[in-house]
Amino acid sequence: MSKAKPATESCFVIMPFGGHWDTYYNEVYKPAILQAGIRPVRADEAFSAGSVLKDIVEFLLQCRVVLADITEPNRNVHYELGLAHALGKPTVLVAPQEMEIFFDIRQERVINYSTNKNPNWGRDLAAAVSAAVKETVANPQTAIPSAFLHVKPSRLEVDETALRLRRIEDVLAALSRAIVTSVDGEPSRLRFLLKGLPAAEEEAERLLAKYDRQAAIRSLREAGYGEFMAQDAVATAAARMGKS
Repeated sequence: MSKAKPATESCFVIMPFGGHWDTYYNEVYKPAILQAGIRPVRADEAFSAGSVLKDIVEFLLQCRVVLADITEPNRNVHYELGLAHALGKPTVLVAPQEMEIFFDIRQERVINYSTNKNPNWGRDLAAAVSAAVKETVANPQTAIPSAFLHVKPSRLEVDETALRLRRIEDVLAALSRAIVTSVDGEPSRLRFLLKGLPAAEEEAERLLAKYDRQAAIRSLREAGYGEFMAQDAVATAAARMGKS
């Protein structure tokens, strides 16, 4: 009997970190999402050196569905939920039964749970989350706020030189943090940051000789390069090689 293929589509989980929240994630949300056939991703599991906000936006862009626990008035959670809505991502919301939902999202469907009234709340919540994720993947339009259904986010137009300079600034800032946070000789992402764009472009040319663009970008990311650097490197290498 062949093994089931690992899930490639992801569910980005928006929630606080630490303490009982980690227990909620590991014992309720993560198994529920896996049961729905989707790969769970929480930001603290995959942050890379560099801009945290950029990582979050990338996770949101790549995911198929978003699960947001709005139990507490956590600013980061609600900021990320707003980003998800603005990007048109279908979202599944979770909150306690007794909680008064904020006006802006009160009209959205929310999965409720009660730790006081239901001794099996964890099991029941997991089942509800799994069912909601499955349904949302099958019918994503039902989980996008109607105000955002026809909204296409505008983009600030910048020239290629300005864009590259900004990304170099991001890498330098990440490099500075990597040096500071590397303690007692423990390995850090410093070795990848030192490679920089020229090395990424050289590696991209080698990869494009064997693979298509998406496979080359994926290989560069697995080697430790950031998403934007990998995309830039592959695009530049493809132009040099005359590949469209």
